[in-house]
Amino acid sequence: MPTSSTDGLNYLRDQLKTLPTGPGVYRMLGQKSGEGGRVLYVGKARNLKARVTSYTQPERLTARIRKMVFETCELIVVQTATEAEALLLEANLIKSLKPKYNITLRDDSSHLSVVITGDETPLIRPHRGTRKTNREAEYFGPYPSASAVYQTLNLMERAFRLRTCNDATFRHRSRPCLKYDIKLCSAPCVGKISAENYAASVQQAKRFLRGERTEILTELQSHMAAFSAQQNYEQAARVRDTIKALSATQSAATAVTHSMANADVLAIVAENGQLAVQMFHYRNGQHVGNQAYFPKLDADDTQELPETLRLFLALHYTQRKPPPHIYCNVAPTDAALLAEALTTSAGHKVEITAPQRGEKREIIQQATTNAQSALRRKQAQNQSWQTQLENFGQLLNLPQTPTSLECYDISNISGRFPVASQVVATAEGMQRSRYRRYKITSKTTPDDYAMMAEVLTRRLKRGQKNENCENTLPSIIMVDGGKGQLNILLQVVQNLGLWGKPECPALVAIAKGEDRDKGLETLWHVNSDDVLNERSEFRTSPTRRSPERSEGEGGPFPQKNNAGAKAGSKVEGGPITYHPLPIPHNSPLIFMLQQVRDEAHRFAITFHRSTRTKALSTSRLDEIPGVGPTKKKALLLHFGSLEAIRGASLQALQQAPNIGPTLAQTIYDYFQSS
Repeated sequence: MPTSSTDGLNYLRDQLKTLPTGPGVYRMLGQKSGEGGRVLYVGKARNLKARVTSYTQPERLTARIRKMVFETCELIVVQTATEAEALLLEANLIKSLKPKYNITLRDDSSHLSVVITGDETPLIRPHRGTRKTNREAEYFGPYPSASAVYQTLNLMERAFRLRTCNDATFRHRSRPCLKYDIKLCSAPCVGKISAENYAASVQQAKRFLRGERTEILTELQSHMAAFSAQQNYEQAARVRDTIKALSATQSAATAVTHSMANADVLAIVAENGQLAVQMFHYRNGQHVGNQAYFPKLDADDTQELPETLRLFLALHYTQRKPPPHIYCNVAPTDAALLAEALTTSAGHKVEITAPQRGEKREIIQQATTNAQSALRRKQAQNQSWQTQLENFGQLLNLPQTPTSLECYDISNISGRFPVASQVVATAEGMQRSRYRRYKITSKTTPDDYAMMAEVLTRRLKRGQKNENCENTLPSIIMVDGGKGQLNILLQVVQNLGLWGKPECPALVAIAKGEDRDKGLETLWHVNSDDVLNERSEFRTSPTRRSPERSEGEGGPFPQKNNAGAKAGSKVEGGPITYHPLPIPHNSPLIFMLQQVRDEAHRFAITFHRSTRTKALSTSRLDEIPGVGPTKKKALLLHFGSLEAIRGASLQALQQAPNIGPTLAQTIYDYFQSS
C-alpha cells in the first residue's frame, strides 16, 4: 500500500498491466480509514487503460490532479458495455459518493417541485426532497422559488380543480369541503365528478405543466363550443372558467420566445478559481425560471470548462427529465455521447448544441451575462466572509487564518426532547452540507451543560479520528452561551487531551446582554489577555455594554490577569481565566458571528420541533406486535382515527386491508385488555 507521494504514482503505474482497454468507470481511493478508503475521484473513460496512463505523467498534470495522484492508495475499475452507460454510472457515483476532487453541486433536495401523485384519484401538492422513483408520481420543476410553486398550485386549483387533501381526509369525507363551494376542487371524494372526467382533468394539468398551454386552450375552446351546442351550459361554464384562469396566466407571461420551445439554456463562466453556471428554463417558448449554481473549481482548472460542463449536465439530469433541447455557451466534452445517454434515460430525443448566431445565441449571451453577475456577487460575498475570518483570527491571535468556524446550540423543553445543532462557516459562507444534528442521549433532565459536553465530546472524538476532510478539527469552536458553556467546552478539550496542542481549536462563547438584546453580545475567550493589545481596526468606535457591567469586569478593556499568557494556552501556576473580547458592537465581525449564532439556534430549534412532533404523534398502535408503519397507515386510512380502531369489533378489524385474522385478534385483544 502506498505510504508516500511518489508511491501513489508508482501504484498507478503498476496497475496499468492489468487494466482493460474498453469503456468503464474508475475510482481513486485515498488513505484507508476504517473499513474503506476515502474516495478521491470518480471518472469515466472510453479506454480505461489509456485514461489511467495519463495520470502517470505528472509533468502534464495540473497541481490539483498531481496532488490527487500522490494521495491515491487504491484504484477500482468497472467495465461497462458502452461509453454512454459509463457516463451515467459516473454521474450516479459522484452524486452518491461525493468524491473529494470531483466538482460538487448544490443539493437539489432544497428546491421545491410540483408533484401529481400516481394514486387512483391523484392529488397535486408541493414536494421538497428526493424524488421517489418507485411510484407512478410525476414531478415538475424544480421551481426557482417557493412563491412560483404556490402560484402554480393556485392556478391548478382554479383551472383544473384537482384535489390537494391528504389520503386520510379524502377517504373519510361524507360531504364536499369549502374548496368545492368556492370552485377550487371538483370533489371527487364524494362523487361530484366522474372518475373519467377527473382523470381527463389530471391529464390536462400534466400537459399544462409540461408547457402545452396553447394546445390546451385550443382544445378547451372547442369543448366549450360543443357543450354550448348541446345546451349543457353547466359544463360549458366550467370549461369557460378554466379558459379564463389559463388565459390570465398566458397573457401575464411577458418573456416569450418562439424559437426556444422546450429548452434549457446554460452558460458557464470561471474567474479567479471560481465557477458559476446560470441555467434558464424555457417551456413552450416562455421563460419560466432560472437558477445559478456554483460548483467548486480549482484555480488551475479553468481550461477544463468543457469537461466541467459535461459533468455538470450529467449530474444535473440524473434526477430530472431533460428537455428536448439544451443550449450551452461552451460545447461540453463528448456532447454527442452525453446527448445519447440523456436520450436513453429520458425516453425522447435530446440535443446538446452551442449556437453561434441568431436569437438562441442572443439568449445564451444573456445567460452568460447573468452568470458573470452571479459569480461577482458570490465572490463579493465570499470576500466578506474571508475578511471577517481573517479579522477574527487576528483578534484571537491565531498563528494562521482560520479556515472553519463551528457553532453549537442546545434546544429542549425542561430536558424533554433534547437536541443540539452544529453549523459550519468558512470563507465561502455557511456550509449547509456540513451541518450536523445531534440527539442527546445522556440527559433527560434540564442540564444544558451536560448536554453540551456530550455533543462536543462526540464531535471532537470524531475529529481526532480524522475520518475524512469534513470531520477534521475546526479552527474555531463557538458555543451559544456565556462563561459557563465556555468552561464546559474547555473541560471537554482537556479531557480529550487536545488542550495545548497545535491542532486544538480556539475556544469562544457568545453571550447575549443582560436583557438578551441582539446587539449587546459579549464574546468570551479562554486566556485572552494578550489579545487585548492595540488593534486599531477594532477600536474605531466605543463598545456598547450593559449598565451593570463595570470597566474592570466585562467592560471593553478588562483588567489584565496573568499578563503575557498566550491566547488559548494554559497559564502555568494560575487558574485559567476568561475575558471578553474587545469587539465594537457595530463591527462587521460581530454581525457575522451573530449570523452564525442565529443559524445554529434556528437549526437546533427546527430539529427540536420535528423531534417533539414525531414523539408526540407516536400512536399506541406502535406498541402492538406485528403492526409496523405500513399496517399502521392502512388501519388509520381505513378507520379514520385511533378511537375508531379502539372501538372496532373483531369482525371489522378482519375486514381492514392488509390485516389478517391473526393480527386482527392481536389488535382486538390489545385494546380490550388496556
